[in-house]
Amino acid sequence: APVREKPNTFSRASAPAALGEEALAFLRRRQPERCVVFASWAELEPEEDRFDAESFEALRRTLIRAGSLGAEPVLCLCRNSDPAWFAEKGGWAREDNLRCYLRYAGKAVRTVGHLVAEYITFYEPNARIWQTEEGSFLQKVTSLSMICCAHVRAVKLIRDTREQRQLEETKVGFVLRMRAAAALRREVLLRRLPGGGLYQRLPLLAMANGEFRLPLYNALRVQQGRWADFIGVTGEQDAERRQECCALARELTGADAVIMEE
Repeated sequence: APVREKPNTFSRASAPAALGEEALAFLRRRQPERCVVFASWAELEPEEDRFDAESFEALRRTLIRAGSLGAEPVLCLCRNSDPAWFAEKGGWAREDNLRCYLRYAGKAVRTVGHLVAEYITFYEPNARIWQTEEGSFLQKVTSLSMICCAHVRAVKLIRDTREQRQLEETKVGFVLRMRAAAALRREVLLRRLPGGGLYQRLPLLAMANGEFRLPLYNALRVQQGRWADFIGVTGEQDAERRQECCALARELTGADAVIMEE
């Protein structure tokens, strides 16, 4: 069993859905060290290989606004905002489509990367895959495997691009919706979530360390290594359970754990 941490021992990041007036007022009061800005892939690339300049300009202004409040901007590249054309091509169920996400990620890093302190490649991909009724079990396993591969390739792309542009090193991570042990067992017994570690343990290992365990498969043959500087945790509202989830993430992967305050 993971070691329980004392409350508030894990760092936190503010993750408002949008930087409206209410969210801005919250940031001014709390003055968090980090603020997540969610990019919309669907808006930034409305048609395949055609990027929207106005949407990128709006994203640039939002990143500057977050930074002006004293919070380091963290750019989240993907949170349930796949373009319609990507879905029509088969989405995450097709290996060939991974190049589409990587092309978009590269464009974002080149365009607004100088304004970004840290990156999140995917936000709650496990909840997205497993907490929907769409798709068969095999299709869900395939999509989760592809997302794990895409994360690793995106991390390398971000690191290489920043090095080429002589920008300082940055931290790159991902966010999972997690359940404490007792809650997870209950959800598995009720058949609301898959067993065998597929909900959180296996994606943690694959995305953070490049360690793919069956039934996940390493379609791109990515190498094992350090593929996450931090892991954001959402899901549990109870403080003690949040600490348990963070402790598990850190214990399994060796990466820092961050509580996402939404």
